Amino acid sequence: MPVLEIAAILLAAIAIFFARRARQDINSITTKLDRLQTTLYETRQEQRVQQEQVEAKIAALDLAVQQATGKLRFDPNTTLTRLYEIEPRAETVLAAFHIGGCASCAVDENGTLADAVRERGADLNKVLTALNTLPANGGSADLRMPNVRFDL
Repeated sequence: MPVLEIAAILLAAIAIFFARRARQDINSITTKLDRLQTTLYETRQEQRVQQEQVEAKIAALDLAVQQATGKLRFDPNTTLTRLYEIEPRAETVLAAFHIGGCASCAVDENGTLADAVRERGADLNKVLTALNTLPANGGSADLRMPNVRFDL
């Protein structure tokens, strides 16, 4: 066998060895990257949950301050008609709780907020918090409701 053929075979064997080694390194790095992406996803989810909990606590504290100072804009006895007159954005907020907004979520607009919330099975405190933390005078806000995000 000529020397050139032996050198080519030897060079090919070395190339195969390094290619295989590179593939092992790529697999190892891919596995590490997958673990890191999973950790990042879980951390972001945890952060999102904590952010929502903090926002809910802030809204609840804001509502408690409004109640304590007697500056509550809406209470359970407010009729939906009156609510919509005072705050046009309330219809959108209530729709996020599946109170009005579509045929299957329809409620009596002459009834009270408490009746509508009870009829639809929503949490009255969450609804009151969402309504009473709307910026007054139609101010612009980035509102987040239970399952919908509104930019008003």
